Amino acid sequence: MATVPYQSSADTARELIAEAMRQGTSHLATGLDAPPGTHLRIGGRDLVNFGTCGYLSLEQDERIRRGAVDATERFGVQFSVSRSYVASGLNLELEALLREMYADHPVLTYSSTSLCHISVLPALLRAGDSVVLDQQVHFSVQTAAQLVRQQGVQLAMVRHGDLGALERRLRRAQATGERVWYLIDGVYSMFGDVAPIDDLVRLMAAYPALHLYADDAHGMSWYGRHGAGYVFEKLGRRLSERIVLATTLAKGFGTIGGIAVFPTEELFERVRINGGPLMYSHPLPPPMLGAAIASARIHLSDRIQALQAELTQRREYCNDLLAASGLPVVSDPRTPIYYIGVGRPEVSYGLVRRILDEGFYVNQTSFPVVPLRKSGLRFTLTRHVDQSHIRALVEALAHHLPKAVQDAGRTMSEVRAAFGPAPSDADAVGGPPGIEA
Repeated sequence: MATVPYQSSADTARELIAEAMRQGTSHLATGLDAPPGTHLRIGGRDLVNFGTCGYLSLEQDERIRRGAVDATERFGVQFSVSRSYVASGLNLELEALLREMYADHPVLTYSSTSLCHISVLPALLRAGDSVVLDQQVHFSVQTAAQLVRQQGVQLAMVRHGDLGALERRLRRAQATGERVWYLIDGVYSMFGDVAPIDDLVRLMAAYPALHLYADDAHGMSWYGRHGAGYVFEKLGRRLSERIVLATTLAKGFGTIGGIAVFPTEELFERVRINGGPLMYSHPLPPPMLGAAIASARIHLSDRIQALQAELTQRREYCNDLLAASGLPVVSDPRTPIYYIGVGRPEVSYGLVRRILDEGFYVNQTSFPVVPLRKSGLRFTLTRHVDQSHIRALVEALAHHLPKAVQDAGRTMSEVRAAFGPAPSDADAVGGPPGIEA
């Protein structure tokens, strides 16, 4: 087993983030005189928005805005009481609609997806279980997983997508009788790649010890029937008794909040009664409940298919342009998340700064959210942008990438080599447990 000391990553991350701020590519802020949409007003400039995660652009939908206003007028802006005492009727209405979206699987809602993980994981796991985290599972999942250590649960981390390492752990579990929970994203937020759901289903059939906890925040709304997401659709719209799904209202859904979807009523009740933040944290406020109810109704209507189709057309157009451009794209073309891999952080600073100067808002990405030598430029597609915006961005990327590489004293060969073989231990994403070989 090879391990990476977690504490050594903090200083590196702080230095890189400070440099990104100095370069003007991180910790930016919008103005107060224009709503976010096709453009973001940053530093007095209107930048074409290729950096937010409202994939279907529902955050500006009139029905959802009206849902928030109506709920505010009826119920005010706050309902400050633990759900273990009393639940808002609006909250129960939203959960009923979400349950319909998820083919009658029981659903709980939270004010954030992070609180969802903190609530669900400690309630699911027990002494003698073990947790295996994918190296790139979202940091909110990694943080929540730390809470189960005190329950006698062991944690390990495997290289991103390394099902071989997972299977070795499962073979050992056959002898001990432990349950192994594998924690993954459905669609990974940085590289835009997807979880190998078919392979995991085969592993679950071969190893009864394997349980799956999937955070599909970036797979929701733009994919699947009723927008229920990538994982749920790939599983045939049914969760086996060994799969729990978490997702969000805060991206494609157009509002805010987290969701847990359970395979059985028994697991649902276990978390509902003793799920941490459901007792001690605030629920979703009435304005967000009203907006989410309106969005859920859109998801349950035929309208969602038309919205998904519009985004698909933009994605296919972008994929064609990128394929012809020769840019080092390392993301999955099936998702609306794009990643131009450049390797070293200094190249990513220079490229993103150039693209911002061209009038496009994109994300500069480096450690700790990706491995140190896999820095890059991330952009997302939403319905806010059209084909002319997409073409202009791709042309700007193709023009400026060689210049940014040269400015940093690097070569295009180095850029392309950065995304070849698996990273060494020193290249790993920081995380609480060590990396298991």
